[in-house]
Amino acid sequence: MDNPSSSSLAHYRQILLSPERREAITVARKPLVDDTLERLRGSAKRKSKHHFLFIGPRGIGKSHFLSLITDRIQDDPELAQNYHIARFPEESHRTLSFADFLLGLCDILRETTTNEPEWEDLYQKLETEEDDDLIIDTLVPAIRRANRDHRRTTLVMLENLNEMFTRQIKSKKDIGALRKFFNDPNGCLLMATSPIHFDAITRVEKPFYDFFDVQLLEYLSQEEAISLIRRNLEWDKKKELLADFDSLRPKLLALYRMTAGNPRLTVMLYELIAHESITRIHQQFQILLDRITPFYQDRLNDLPPQERALLETLARMRDTAKTPTAISEKLRLPQKQTSILLKRLTDAQYLTAHPNPADKRSKFYIIREGFFDIWLAMNLSRQARKRLPFLLNFFAIFYPDLEERNRKRAELAAQQDDDALASLDYLSCLGTPEEQLQAKLDLARQFVGTAKTQDASELLAEARKLQGQEQYADYLGEIEAMVTCWDSLRDGQLETFSETFLSLSEDLSYKSWSETKIDFLRQQLHQLEDSESRVLVLLRLENLFRDLARFTEREEVLLAAQAEVKINQLRTWESTVLTNLAALLIDANRLKEAEPLMERALQISEAALVPEHPEVAVGLNLLAQLLQDTNRLKEAEPLMKRALQIDEAAFGPEHFKVAIRLNNLAQLFQDTDRLNEAEPLMKRALQISEAAFGPKHPNVAVVLNNLASIFKITNRLKKAEPFMKRALQIDEAAFGSEHPTVAIKLNNLAQLFQDTERLEEAESLMKRALQIDEDAFGPKHPKVATRLNNLALLLKKTNRLREAEQMLRRSNLILLSFIKATTYEHPESRMFLRNYQLLLQDLSLSPEDQQAKLDTLGEEAGWEPSHWQTWKEEALSEEKHSPSN
Repeated sequence: MDNPSSSSLAHYRQILLSPERREAITVARKPLVDDTLERLRGSAKRKSKHHFLFIGPRGIGKSHFLSLITDRIQDDPELAQNYHIARFPEESHRTLSFADFLLGLCDILRETTTNEPEWEDLYQKLETEEDDDLIIDTLVPAIRRANRDHRRTTLVMLENLNEMFTRQIKSKKDIGALRKFFNDPNGCLLMATSPIHFDAITRVEKPFYDFFDVQLLEYLSQEEAISLIRRNLEWDKKKELLADFDSLRPKLLALYRMTAGNPRLTVMLYELIAHESITRIHQQFQILLDRITPFYQDRLNDLPPQERALLETLARMRDTAKTPTAISEKLRLPQKQTSILLKRLTDAQYLTAHPNPADKRSKFYIIREGFFDIWLAMNLSRQARKRLPFLLNFFAIFYPDLEERNRKRAELAAQQDDDALASLDYLSCLGTPEEQLQAKLDLARQFVGTAKTQDASELLAEARKLQGQEQYADYLGEIEAMVTCWDSLRDGQLETFSETFLSLSEDLSYKSWSETKIDFLRQQLHQLEDSESRVLVLLRLENLFRDLARFTEREEVLLAAQAEVKINQLRTWESTVLTNLAALLIDANRLKEAEPLMERALQISEAALVPEHPEVAVGLNLLAQLLQDTNRLKEAEPLMKRALQIDEAAFGPEHFKVAIRLNNLAQLFQDTDRLNEAEPLMKRALQISEAAFGPKHPNVAVVLNNLASIFKITNRLKKAEPFMKRALQIDEAAFGSEHPTVAIKLNNLAQLFQDTERLEEAESLMKRALQIDEDAFGPKHPKVATRLNNLALLLKKTNRLREAEQMLRRSNLILLSFIKATTYEHPESRMFLRNYQLLLQDLSLSPEDQQAKLDTLGEEAGWEPSHWQTWKEEALSEEKHSPSN
C-alpha cells in the first residue's frame, strides 16, 4: 500500500505506485484499456499479431496506460497464461541496433521468467559478443522456440519508439529486421508509445508504415481532471476536503486551465488544492518550474527545429494576437510554411486553435498547456521582476469572488512579510479595474512602508494605466510623485522632496482616491522637518477632507497649519491658511464668522504684496463670493471687477485665469438679473478656455455648463441643451462615467429635461447622478442628500408622493446626522426640511401626523429634543424652498 505522503514520488516512475493506487486514480483511460485487452485476447492464438502504437504528448499518461495493461493481464488468468510481458525501460538508450534490441529482450526475459534458465545462459554468452549476426541468429530462434513451447505470446512494450527509430537505430537494415521479426511467427507482439507522429510510421517508403493500430491518448476533459483530483484525495484520505468538495471546484477549474488536462501535471499540482495559501502556490510553482525543466526539455527535443522555434515564438508573444500572420512575421517564415507548422503542432496536441474574434475568417493559436507556456516564457524572460505568465489567470479562477479575494488580502496584509507582499502583488491584478486599482494603491502603500519604493512605483505605473485620462485627473501621478519624494527623503535630499511637493497638482479626487492620498500623506507627515513642506501637506489634507465632508478633521489640519505658520513665522502662508479657514466656515454656513477671516487674509496679502499681485486677486475673488452668498451683491461687484483687472494686467486678456474671473463676474451679473451683461462675459470666458485648453477640457465644461444656465434662465432651452450635453460628454471622457463631476452635469441636464416636461429622461439622469455620488462618497454624504432632494422633487411632480417622501426623509436624516456628528450646519439643511414639510402637506396628513413625522426626524438623527424643537421651528419659519442644484 502507498504511503499517502509519498505520492509525489511517482510522477515519473510508475513502479513506485502500487497497482491498487494506479487503478484507483485512473480516469478516462478505462474504455481504451478494455478495448486493448479484448484485442489482445483475439491476437493470443493467432500467428499474425495485432501491434499497437499509442501516441500522446509527454505527461499524457502513456507509461501509466502501459502499467494498467500490465496490471490487468497479470490479474486475468487467461491473459496471464497467454501473454508474457517484456517491458523495456522508458529511456532505453542502449538499443542502437536490432541486435541490441534482441539482447535487451533477452535481459528482460532472464529477469521476468521462472524455470527458464536458458535466458541467463544466453545473455551471459552474448552480452559481450561483437558479431551482431551471431546474436541475431542465436536469439531469434530461441525466442520463437520458447514462445511456441510455452504456448504464449511475448508482449514487448517499448516506450518513446520515435527516439529509438530517429536517434538510436540509424540503420535502415536494422529497422527492417525489427519489422520482419514482429511480422514473422516468432510469437511476439509489439505495444509501443510515442509522444509524436514520426517519419518511420507516416512515410510510405519506411518499414513500419501501416504496421501499427495507432491510438491517440487524449487530454483529460475538465470533469475527468476533476475526477482525477477527487480520486487522489480519496486515496490520501483528505476527508475535510472531500466533505466540502464542491467548494473546491473553482480551484480545480484553475488547475485544469493550467494543465489543459495533462494528467502528469494535474497530479504534480494536485497538492496545491490542499493548500489555500497563495504564498504556498507561488513557491510551489517556482519549484515546479525548476523540477519540470527536464520534462519540457524532452518535449522540445521531440520536435524538429522549426516547430521548437514556433513554440518559443508563441511564448514570447505575450501582448500580441497570435494569428498566423503575426506568428509568421515573428518567425520570419512564409505564411504558408507557418500554417503547415501550426497544423502539425495542433494535430500533435501542442497547440489549440480558436476563432479570431477580430477577424472571423482567421484563427489564433495558444499553447495548449498553460504550464508549458509559463515554462517557455520564464525560460526566455530576462526580466528579474516579472509575474508568472498565466499564473494570474490561475489565481483569478482560484479566488473567483470579491469577498474571497478581500478576505485573502486582509489575511496577507496582516503578515507583512516578503512572501505575503508577493502574493498581494498577484491579487492586485484580479477583479474589476476599480478593484485592481484600489488593491495596487493599497499594496503600493505597504511597499513604501517597507522601503520598497521601486516596487511601489511599478505598481503605481500599472494603476495609472487602469485609471486612464490622467491628464485631467492625475490622482495616481500625485501619489507616484509622493513616493519619489519619500525615496529621496530617505536619501537625505530634503530640498528635492520639498520642491517636488510644491509641483504636485491640485486635483481633487473622489472618495477612494482621496482616502488613499490621505493615508499616504498622514503616514509621511511626521518625516518632514521642513516647515513649508509640512504646511503644504496639511493644506492638501484639508483639501481632501473638504471633498469628503469631514469637517472636524478638516478644521484640525487647518489649525495645525496655522500653528506651523505662526511658530515658524511663515508670513507667505498666513493669508492662505486664513482663507482656507474662512472657506471652512462658509461651507458650514457660518458666514458671519468667515467674513472677518477673509478680510484679514486679504489685508495680509495686500500688505505683503503689491496691490496688483495675482495673489491679491485670489483674495478679492473669494471675499466677493462670500459677499455674493450673503446677498451683498453691490459690495461684491467692485471686488470681482478689481480681481479681473489685476489678472488681465498680470497675465494678459486671453489667459485662462482671466476666464475664471470672467465666469465669476458673469454669475454675479446673473444673480442681479443683468443677463445681457452676463452672457457676453460668459461667451468670452468660453472662447478663452477653449483656446487655452482645447475644446475637450473639463475647464471648458464648467463654462459651457454656466453659459447653458444663462440660456435656461432666459428660456432658451433648446439652445441650452446642446451646451449641457457637451459639458457632460467632456467630463465623462475626462474623468470616466462614474466621477462626481459627471454627477453634477447629469443633475443639471436632468433639471433641464424636467423643465421641458421630459420627466422620464430627467428621472433616469437623476438616478444615475445619485448612484455615482453614493458610490463615490458613501450613502450618508451631504452630496447624496442633495441628489435625493432633487430626485424627490421630480417624483413629487409625477405625483409619486410616497416615494418622494421616503427620499426626502432620507435626505434630511443625512444632513441632520451630519450636523450632529460635525456640529457644522449644512447650507441646505433648513431648505430640505421645508421641502419635507411641504410634501407632508401634499400627502394630506393631519397636522398631528405631520408634526409627528417631523419630530421623529430629530430623534432618529440623535438630537436633543429641546435643541431639535428650536432648530426645527427656526428652519420652518424661514423663506420657503427652491430646488437645489
